[in-house]
Amino acid sequence: MRATLRWAHADLRAHRGEALFTVLATAGIIASLLLAGALFSYTADPWQRVFTQSEGAHVWIHTRDGAEPEGLRELEGVAGLSGPFRTARTTVELGGARASAELRATGPEPPEVGRPLVTDGRWRAAGATDEIVLEGSLARALWAEPGDTLTARGARGTEHTLRVVGVADTAEPRYAPGDTPGIGWLPDEALDRLQPDPERTGQTVGLRLADPDDTDFMVQRAVTALGADQVSEVTRWQQARADAEGEGRLLGLLLALFGLGALLAAALAVAGAISTRVHGHLRDISVLKAIGFTPAQVVRVFLVQHLGFALLGATCGAAVTELLGARVPGRIGEAVDVWRQLPGHTWTVLATTAAAVLFIATATSLAAWRAGRVPPVPVARTAVPRGLGPLTLPERRALGRDAP
Repeated sequence: MRATLRWAHADLRAHRGEALFTVLATAGIIASLLLAGALFSYTADPWQRVFTQSEGAHVWIHTRDGAEPEGLRELEGVAGLSGPFRTARTTVELGGARASAELRATGPEPPEVGRPLVTDGRWRAAGATDEIVLEGSLARALWAEPGDTLTARGARGTEHTLRVVGVADTAEPRYAPGDTPGIGWLPDEALDRLQPDPERTGQTVGLRLADPDDTDFMVQRAVTALGADQVSEVTRWQQARADAEGEGRLLGLLLALFGLGALLAAALAVAGAISTRVHGHLRDISVLKAIGFTPAQVVRVFLVQHLGFALLGATCGAAVTELLGARVPGRIGEAVDVWRQLPGHTWTVLATTAAAVLFIATATSLAAWRAGRVPPVPVARTAVPRGLGPLTLPERRALGRDAP
């Protein structure tokens, strides 16, 4: 083993450029795979991205107007509360399109928990009493965009106009005609004009849990604390995720296939580089065998070298991605920032790095096995080309052969 390490050290000093290139190539491959994984998570699972960015609530509870949901904040296992918001259900219309909506009275600033992510336009301004922000699926159903004016039906069939100033994404269930109403956020004054009767309004509160696996248990505790007669509807995060699951399935499959192709291409590239390096050391391998190295020792030399390069490159690539990935401008930096907050992020990094190192180790083993089969003395190749065939009788006579 000592001789193996001494030869590996001597070879490293003699070929520093090749070693540096191998380490940098491995680091680049690892960084590329991790960035691709971040983009995959960002694009293929939009619900998880929105939930993470918005500090989404795991449970949404709809109650009567007389309930007191503020006390849910004190329940053990509740990490945060969104609301409560006064709500009214009504019908909104725009250009002939009609949809049911749950309108929520909010302040001039979005809530910290369950925060709507404005994707188009802006949040409503302080002091404005006729502005509304629509949830994305509701806006698409109405073909609405910032600047449009929609009509909302209030008490006794009265019509009220509201100006759309923004479109936002949320991790709640999407609008479904006849099933789930869309969501709109508007000022308290506008809600009072639409529905002044407290008997026809309600409240909505979101619970962000410390442990999402305790959702069912926490729902039972919350309903018990509020009173079953005060609760009209409960929505869990699993329902919202299942509702949005089909959107990114095809895109996720395509990205996964491209990711596997990139991993295979990276493995082939590294294998080619290692094979080329082994081929360039044929004379050194022959000398090592001539002085007593066994095939197993030769294989071990190359395995130790290239596994060391792979581990160093993988560590550098993962560290650079973790430290600087979120600072990359544009969508990539945003994807890395969100990806680092997702559950299971650490295991994803470790699994990706381990898979890449395993591929490199497999490629190195094959190249090292071929190196172990190199003979101690290279077989000399003849430099003289073969003749075109036996000499003819006139040629032999001209050369003086068989002459009398």
